Amino acid sequence: MILDSFLKRFKQNSMESKVREAVESGIGVYNYHWELGGDPQTALEPEEIDSLLLDWCRETMGDMRRPYGLDYVTMAVALLDEENRELARYNFGVLRPSDLYADGFVPGRLAEVTRRWQAEDKLESSRWLSIVMFSWGDITRDVLLAS
Repeated sequence: MILDSFLKRFKQNSMESKVREAVESGIGVYNYHWELGGDPQTALEPEEIDSLLLDWCRETMGDMRRPYGLDYVTMAVALLDEENRELARYNFGVLRPSDLYADGFVPGRLAEVTRRWQAEDKLESSRWLSIVMFSWGDITRDVLLAS
């Protein structure tokens, strides 16, 4: 009985270790950033943010793995200064692809966040807009199905 408990704990720790190693190596992690300040010809304008982020998310989700239909992602956006220090962040939590389209909540929430950041002058004081998505399907395929 003690041995069964030990083996169960060992397998659990082994799985946690595999997930940690996979995430640390970048499996399932997708990120991108856009310049907000700096060169006016290449810098992103505030009114472009919502559509640009949504387009990137939709395209990126098309590249993700979906084993057994597992299409969940975790997503966050952040504003960074010149030294890559975080000035503002919004975490969208766990999403499905449909959340990124007109019927989903992300477009409206993203517009709210962008307007709030603009009203608080955070967009003007930021150098970079950064987004990160984590694919639960990618990590599942790599850790569980590849074992």
